[in-house]
Amino acid sequence: MLSFAKWNDLHSFYLSEATETHNTVSANTKGVMHELLTGYHLNGGNHMEKHHDVNGHSPKEAHDQLKSTMSHENYKKINDRAKAAADDIKKRIGHPIKHVHWTSKPGDIHRSTGIHSTQKQDASDVMVSDKHGKHHGISLKVTDSNTGHVPVSNPGMESTHGGEKILAAHRENIKKQHPELKNLTNAASRKEWAKANPEAHAEIKRQNAHVLHSIAEHMHKHLTSGTHEDLVNHIRNHVLHAHATPLQQAGHNHIRHTTYGNHSTHAIDPAAHHEHILADPKHINLKTERSGAAISFYYKGKKFAQHRMKYNSQSDPLSGVKGSGTMHGK
Repeated sequence: MLSFAKWNDLHSFYLSEATETHNTVSANTKGVMHELLTGYHLNGGNHMEKHHDVNGHSPKEAHDQLKSTMSHENYKKINDRAKAAADDIKKRIGHPIKHVHWTSKPGDIHRSTGIHSTQKQDASDVMVSDKHGKHHGISLKVTDSNTGHVPVSNPGMESTHGGEKILAAHRENIKKQHPELKNLTNAASRKEWAKANPEAHAEIKRQNAHVLHSIAEHMHKHLTSGTHEDLVNHIRNHVLHAHATPLQQAGHNHIRHTTYGNHSTHAIDPAAHHEHILADPKHINLKTERSGAAISFYYKGKKFAQHRMKYNSQSDPLSGVKGSGTMHGK
């Protein structure tokens, strides 16, 4: 689940864990627990081997710490869904499993397989090795939604083809409007300022919405005025991560597996799934969504991907902007 910026996400998860109640489970907690329990069921009802997380916790220790933060009902729901995911993955692999590793941080894929791979090159959350010596990297996605549409990438501002200049100008303009923000060098102090100045903060948020729209319009203009190759590269590398992993290049497998609703599952090979679309770019169209914060991509009239942008925090008057790439359809 934590396919992008896993290191920071895991730290954020443990830092925020104490704020949760037994009746509330954050999306990040669900994602980490889905990895741990899917791996547990893939591993024959035993916790995964090796590879402690960034806090030094083994898969079992991380599981036990997470379990202590949630109710029995919430844990059962997550566990049942993870078991459904594991059962589906076993069918797709089709061979007896030898071992399962949790690949939650940089270097884990190499430690598990001997094949060098960055997390940008391979978003696998667990690595399954079958008894025939083949590795199967599994990128796990989970959502309560019944659509199964979940983010598959977190494109940064470099993916906006110049939108970072629009954001930088916006932030400088805010500092001119409110000079006191120049001396507030961390998000916590700026959030306190926003609480103390609600009318000014409300106006900044209105400006924020306009900036997201400007960035989306800039991206739209860049992508529609460029070459088909530029458009395909944007969708492949920034939005869908539709490229072969180093493991695949070495003859192994990669699966992006989504569990949604209660026990529904969906799985693809990202390197191959959209290739018929990316190989036919003349039939790809794009439009800025009405909200102004996203660009949707259509193939012969059907939406297949979306690049959305939002602020890291609406509580911070000088927040940065992050992106998310979502696959649509099956």
